[in-house]
Amino acid sequence: MSKPKITQQMRCRLSLIKYAKKHGVSKAARVYNTSRQNIYRYLKRYDGSLQSLANHSRRPKSHPNEHTQDEIKLIKDMFKKNKDTGLVVF
Repeated sequence: MSKPKITQQMRCRLSLIKYAKKHGVSKAARVYNTSRQNIYRYLKRYDGSLQSLANHSRRPKSHPNEHTQDEIKLIKDMFKKNKDTGLVVF
């Protein structure tokens, strides 16, 4: 497994955190042209490593109406057997 890339955005967030710790959140928000809420979010997320400042997935963990694994397998099997049939038929 490869190491995640360190992006310019992560370095910018790190410098913002350091500035906020030294000069305060309100002044850091003005200097870095961001909201205080964002700075507090970064401070809460920051654990000392640069990787903690990476973007997180916005994908939901689950959905109440999602297909079960059995249903997904059935759908894939139907597509394999009937390649010329469209989605409307299913």
